[in-house]
Amino acid sequence: MQFERTVFLSQLGVALTAISLAVSAFAQNSTFTGEAERGRQLAPNCAACHGADGNSPSPAFPIIAGQHEAYLFSALVEYRDRTRDNAIMSAAVVGKSDQDLRDLAAWFASRKGLGNGAASVGGQVAAATTVSGALLAEGGSDVLAVAATLPDVGRCPTGEAITDRDGDGLPDRFDGAPDNPDEFVLDTNDDGRYEVCSIEQLQAILTLGDGGETGLSLSQRMARDYELVRDIDASTVKNFVPIGNCGPTGNCMNDLDKYGFKGSFDGRGHVISNLHIDAPEVGGVGLFGVVSKGKVVSNIELRNAQTSGRAGTGTVVGSNFGTVYNCHATGSVDGMFAIGGLVGANAGNISYSHADVKVNGQMAVGGLVGDQNATMFASYATGDVSAGRGAGGLVGLNTRGRVVSSYATGNVSGGKDIGGLVGLNTDALLENSFASGDVSGTEINAGALVGFNSNSRIRNAYAAGTVSGATAVGGIAGNNNGSVEQTWIASRVAGSQEVGSVVGKNADGAVRANYFVAALTGVDNVSGTDEGVLENNQDISLTELQSLRSAALLTRAGNAEQRYCDKDGSGDIEASEQVIGNLIWIFGKSGDMPAISCVPGGIAVQRR
Repeated sequence: MQFERTVFLSQLGVALTAISLAVSAFAQNSTFTGEAERGRQLAPNCAACHGADGNSPSPAFPIIAGQHEAYLFSALVEYRDRTRDNAIMSAAVVGKSDQDLRDLAAWFASRKGLGNGAASVGGQVAAATTVSGALLAEGGSDVLAVAATLPDVGRCPTGEAITDRDGDGLPDRFDGAPDNPDEFVLDTNDDGRYEVCSIEQLQAILTLGDGGETGLSLSQRMARDYELVRDIDASTVKNFVPIGNCGPTGNCMNDLDKYGFKGSFDGRGHVISNLHIDAPEVGGVGLFGVVSKGKVVSNIELRNAQTSGRAGTGTVVGSNFGTVYNCHATGSVDGMFAIGGLVGANAGNISYSHADVKVNGQMAVGGLVGDQNATMFASYATGDVSAGRGAGGLVGLNTRGRVVSSYATGNVSGGKDIGGLVGLNTDALLENSFASGDVSGTEINAGALVGFNSNSRIRNAYAAGTVSGATAVGGIAGNNNGSVEQTWIASRVAGSQEVGSVVGKNADGAVRANYFVAALTGVDNVSGTDEGVLENNQDISLTELQSLRSAALLTRAGNAEQRYCDKDGSGDIEASEQVIGNLIWIFGKSGDMPAISCVPGGIAVQRR
């Protein structure tokens, strides 16, 4: 693979949830000796979501400027110690010392916010928190919609002149500062984010000074934070050059994120249409070719994006070491290795995102992500996928990664290791997810959910599409030497040899507590081989499957993580999540098929 499989913790600074606590009690604590200036130096990663001074411009993230220092410190400690629920925020402060957190608290407390101090915990800040909490609780699907309702900010170039008065290589009609060769975009509202008004300005992050002169270096431009302030048409740039890349060798396996985009980008819910990138010999191809660890690309939609590259190729991001949050794309992607509808290769975090993209490649090809060794949460793909090996409706190759509360509906075809959700799942976890597209493999390992489940765990999942192949064909996994538990299958399964309703080949794996409808699968056995463990699996009628209740699937789940959704994506099932309304399985009324409640859209996307 053209991608270094090293997992990085995201440094994303998000959601210091401002709730109505006894702030005055915190304020009476006199033990806080934070240094605001040092906190300012530690704060750049927080600016991506909360603004440079804690005044977030987005309703998705609360304003923390002016909060009581003691309260901020207490909240940061709780995130670091995982006693407050937010996986991304916990990752942002993991490893930070108490003094680091005191300094951060001192910096944000010293900034002027909405009403300053205790007064801001109510009113506007509490309202921002309510919005943020509601959006996250609903799977993030409304963040883009809310962002799109925000008024456009900033001052965009309005002139028609094609002259370049300041000689920086960017025509005046696209230049936010046409008389200043050392600037091309503006931050008119002082929120720490430079305002992008056109595809030409966006391209100039990489190319400013080409054909001209500027004192603003490439490294400075690549380290800034930007925001899109209106919808833009990218067709005026015939072949966009990705922002950030894999370096001189064109191989991110060598240089990782060294040459990546080191700022953050907030699309504010706006749309970029007709992006075209043709770089078939390059690795790290997308609107952002490489995003560095700790950085964020968020709230952006690409429509009719057409991209091609050699490796690590997607629409929004080619190779991701940071966080992709609430991003969406339509179009097509072609390449060789690690090719995805949204992100080519993922060593960071992806959440609340989706793609409706036709994806084609040779190896490690997925409807959302081609190759990942990280985390995907509450995301989905609806485009068709094809590859020679390792093709999945959502992820092509999932190595030591986690796919949680996600789904795919596109059709998947290829040779080896072909799956409706994941092609090759190795040393990984897949849970609370489903696939409903048809799967066709011409060689070995075809599964309606996973092609090859290698030393990995599948639980609380189902497959609703048909699957066909040659050898090792199964209604959940084609080949399994991991574990498959708490699934149901009612899809047609067809193959030449080693064919099973649940798994085609069980090579020393464990297949437990699964339901299948042999009258529909066309196969009356659990597995096409007798190797491994086969326990408590049941062939039932369609009527019985439609009549299942919690006594069936859920009583087989022995602990909380197998019974309840991880609603906040923290990785743990907290006491607050262990409630009847948060059960993983939804059974509906008699005649309904069992559904997964945790995925974006919930039951509605499964009852069509």
